[in-house]
Amino acid sequence: MDDEGPMDDPLSDIFNLIRLKSCVYFQRDFHGPWGMRIEGTGFAQFHVITRGTCAVEVAGHWHPCSVGDVLVFPHGDPHTLADRAGQEAIAGSEVMASFAGEAPLFAEGNTSTRLICGHFEYRGDLIHPVTAELPGCLHLCGLDLGGADTLSALPLLMAELATPAAGTRSLVERYAEILLIQVLRVHAARGGRAPGFLAAVTDHRLSRALVRIHRDFAADIGLEDLASDAALSRSVFAQRFRDVAGMAPIAYLTKWRMLTAGDLLTSSSLTIAHVSEKVGYASDIAFTRAFKREFGVTPSAYRRHS
Repeated sequence: MDDEGPMDDPLSDIFNLIRLKSCVYFQRDFHGPWGMRIEGTGFAQFHVITRGTCAVEVAGHWHPCSVGDVLVFPHGDPHTLADRAGQEAIAGSEVMASFAGEAPLFAEGNTSTRLICGHFEYRGDLIHPVTAELPGCLHLCGLDLGGADTLSALPLLMAELATPAAGTRSLVERYAEILLIQVLRVHAARGGRAPGFLAAVTDHRLSRALVRIHRDFAADIGLEDLASDAALSRSVFAQRFRDVAGMAPIAYLTKWRMLTAGDLLTSSSLTIAHVSEKVGYASDIAFTRAFKREFGVTPSAYRRHS
């Protein structure tokens, strides 16, 4: 296998497959006393503290936040943001609705906190380990808001929100998507040697094998091919992949084939036989069995209910 080019990137492959999109609600100052309760919405919520301090409540526990902190709730877990721990909070939907009226909530007070708030969304039917394994709350503390080495998208996002112009909505959505990827990079780096699929994606040897799987999943590739891509012996590669990613390499190859098949079944009019062939199965029966193991239903049922 030739060395992968600069655009061969397993994390980007994953986000392309699950259709990562973002929505930025606002960049606003909240004047104390204030409190905003965010219920579980099904979306991955995020908040960036760009000025002042606040507190976040997650599962009954309060945590302090300050400038440079980024909060991401990958699974949309309910939480509360407030100027101080224990502050009474108003439903986020009510707070948002007030911003469009003549009497926005928390517009006046002695102290203020500036927040950027929004959400990420991705397909809930195509569950990839990268998102499934993330904790309920990612709280990255004390990031350099203008740091080119970590969150280079953030100052661009802040500036665009501060001075909107033609194309602002499209720009802030793209910047927010970049921000999530950069947050995941920081999270992976701060995690040290903690295992998980995100660690596998950022492992310089295992990522080569992941590129091969994502690129050539329909081909007849095996453990020996993937080990060669990672420049490791077959046994060392298999153990390292399992230890870091939490599954066997060939099990992930099958998972990627099934996720791709799920996407094709819902985004194209290809027959099930053609989908089976495109993801590397010569037998429709073998494909249907593998698909049902992954999704719990047959390909035809999956297509009908999607």
